[in-house]
Amino acid sequence: MDDDIEVDDDLDEDGSSLWVIVRAKDNLFAFDATIVGNMIALPKVNRVPDSVEYMPGTITVRGAVIPLIDFRVYTGKVSALKEIDDFCALMDQRLNDHLNWIKELKASVDEKKDFKLATDPHQCAFGKWYDSYRSDDRTIRNILAKFDRPHRIIHGIAEKALRLVAENKTDEAHKVIDRTSSNELQQMVELFAAIKEAVREVGRRRIAIILEIENAKVALDIDEVIAVENITNIEDAPRNEASSLGIARIGRRDKTDELVMLMERFAF
Repeated sequence: MDDDIEVDDDLDEDGSSLWVIVRAKDNLFAFDATIVGNMIALPKVNRVPDSVEYMPGTITVRGAVIPLIDFRVYTGKVSALKEIDDFCALMDQRLNDHLNWIKELKASVDEKKDFKLATDPHQCAFGKWYDSYRSDDRTIRNILAKFDRPHRIIHGIAEKALRLVAENKTDEAHKVIDRTSSNELQQMVELFAAIKEAVREVGRRRIAIILEIENAKVALDIDEVIAVENITNIEDAPRNEASSLGIARIGRRDKTDELVMLMERFAF
């Protein structure tokens, strides 16, 4: 895991300005490196009932039981687990939309009635989401790219099927629908399953960092360890940040100018 962490080559010899920078959702936070112990793949979480929302349970590291803080929730964000569950539920809903789309098209053919669902692949709920969604994960991006062709073909058969009906070729219209259901729609079913699994796999790659504060240990469930480096550009935090998380100072990374919130008074 250390191979993936950027380490500043120009560190103070005494480590006084050395920070471990982590990501929680869309924000960067930094902890004094002197209180950071291990950085490990998040092990199995032992859930503790009736615990505070941001402290869902404990983990066991080298035989020691350590309380775990969901750092996203601690900083007022949605937990990664809920985000994954919500994403998978959305994918299930978008799949059902297309299963119902085919069903409604069949009904329109059988009953010779107007078809009122989207025939433009960019105008259905999935199409609008697909056109705007972005992922940093290469596997997810590759799966997303495979949706384009079958999704366009599915929406494209509506006009063809209804035109065949208008020409009294209902049987041929059904063949078009059935062929698309067996091919492109089945591809969509498999792709929705694949993207849900890919998102879950990203969740399984989460990181825990162990903090040692006043002889007590606590683990933080975080998205990513960004770097271990000096932060020299430091200033007082805006009042809203100081009041919400007890953050007194913020810094900017020398290399990227990204804003980093300094967790100097972290308490649990």
